[in-house]
Amino acid sequence: MMGKIIRKYTGGQFAPDGIYLKKRAWDLTQIPEGGDYLPEDEGATFYRVPLPLVMVLGPIAGLAFILFLPLAVPVFAGYVALKSVAGLMPWRRKAKEDTIPAAR
Repeated sequence: MMGKIIRKYTGGQFAPDGIYLKKRAWDLTQIPEGGDYLPEDEGATFYRVPLPLVMVLGPIAGLAFILFLPLAVPVFAGYVALKSVAGLMPWRRKAKEDTIPAAR
């Protein structure tokens, strides 16, 4: 059933009107009524996505970014800050290449 709904096309191929997802870049391309050629991109694969699926998944993806980015940015900034502070401490520095580890 899904094989008939979601079809696979390559870049430069003629496609009927609809919305197409570029697999490599996760980019949506709209083809006007009457059909047109998909953008030529070497090795690009496009999938025709049904409009109801785009209408449902679009807001969900937007919501995920709205919820994820405010949490991810401070966490990443804290991680980078802690790594830089830990690098300043002499006992946390990496050993030089010519250092031989002590025997146990």
